[in-house]
Amino acid sequence: MAGKHRISITLDEELVIRIDRMVDGYNVKNRSHAIEKILMKTLNEQAITQAVILCGGEGQKMKPITYEVPKPLMTVSDKPVLEYIVRHLKAEGITDIILVVDYKHEKIISYFGKGRAIGVNIRYIIEDKPHGTAGFLKSAKGMVNDTFLLLYGDVLSRVDIHDMLATHRSNRVLATMALTTTSDTTSYGVAKLKGEKITGFIEKPQPGEAPSNLINAGVFMLEPELLDNVPTVVDNKIMIESVFEELAKAGKLAGYVYDGKWFHLDTPEIYEKAIKEWDVNAIPENG
Repeated sequence: MAGKHRISITLDEELVIRIDRMVDGYNVKNRSHAIEKILMKTLNEQAITQAVILCGGEGQKMKPITYEVPKPLMTVSDKPVLEYIVRHLKAEGITDIILVVDYKHEKIISYFGKGRAIGVNIRYIIEDKPHGTAGFLKSAKGMVNDTFLLLYGDVLSRVDIHDMLATHRSNRVLATMALTTTSDTTSYGVAKLKGEKITGFIEKPQPGEAPSNLINAGVFMLEPELLDNVPTVVDNKIMIESVFEELAKAGKLAGYVYDGKWFHLDTPEIYEKAIKEWDVNAIPENG
């Protein structure tokens, strides 16, 4: 398993100043992180250029807000949640973005168009009826051609894509799931890990029975080979959870622990918390 190694280097003072200017505490955490990002880009290790964002669902728990707009267009400081996600992807070098839409999809398309205002290229998969959280798999085949990201369109986070990619590659898996911590395991599916491999999930375990406090953070790194697999179909819907469960059994699913701010905007209480705590200036407007 790949790890971190401490090294000492000597650099010109002016170069150090330029490197330190990259540090913002969010996308670039410190001087070492800045140098690592520069090296990864120079060595062409950042192979992720495509992302798929799931923007479907009626958002029943968020009504009456979602009577007017789909969840990804709910605003935090007058900016849609989905725009924060897209701008973060651009800041990480990902500019080829596919939005999977259904409920009130015309409003999402009207707001983002082809993504030119943000500096990205956006394409759409429009589902005429819900096909489950993995229904996009068949539609996306032919649209993605290399390792790609899958994200939920109602989750605010700033996962370090470079770092997650290193974990994904070192484990040689078909998928890597970002994991975040929770103090209430009774409301989530909790991951079981062996090293960095996810071996399974326990659904809503009681206190003292949870194998960890790590849950799905809604950001995934996937290999295109997944699109060739036929997922389990439940009530005419293809569920992404069943895909990950099968990958875990086969030893093909890794976990990447993310310790930054994370908000899944599926309840009014979490939405209110995000409005109060999300740093709207963390991702620059020019991405």
